[in-house]
Amino acid sequence: LGPFVRIIVQIGMVAGGHIGRAVMEAYKEAAAGRGAAGAAASRIAARRRMSLDEAKKVLDVEVAESEGKLKERFETLHALNAASEASPGSPYLQARIAAAHAVLLEEVAKAASKGKEGPKADDKKPPEE
Repeated sequence: LGPFVRIIVQIGMVAGGHIGRAVMEAYKEAAAGRGAAGAAASRIAARRRMSLDEAKKVLDVEVAESEGKLKERFETLHALNAASEASPGSPYLQARIAAAHAVLLEEVAKAASKGKEGPKADDKKPPEE
């Protein structure tokens, strides 16, 4: 029994050393953004942002609504999906709600800036005869 245990321990130590080195190398590649894990992380990061229609569906609002209404809806949905004693919450849904809120606020800001610029562009003098 003695020699068999010694052989098994030696094999385990050699294999463990190789496995440990492979794990460390994979970790370094992933941290540096290379390898399969790095590629997956970059694909997720490069994913396009939420569309306007999707954002309206998430918050269940129309883009023409005021910033106050958007903020109220955002806070309500964010609080409903927050962690509490009754439920663990949903960080995923909270992230989606926050992304939708950002997209809709940006759209409201664009509409407001177009509204301010619109009259300036239309202020043309009548043609002189």
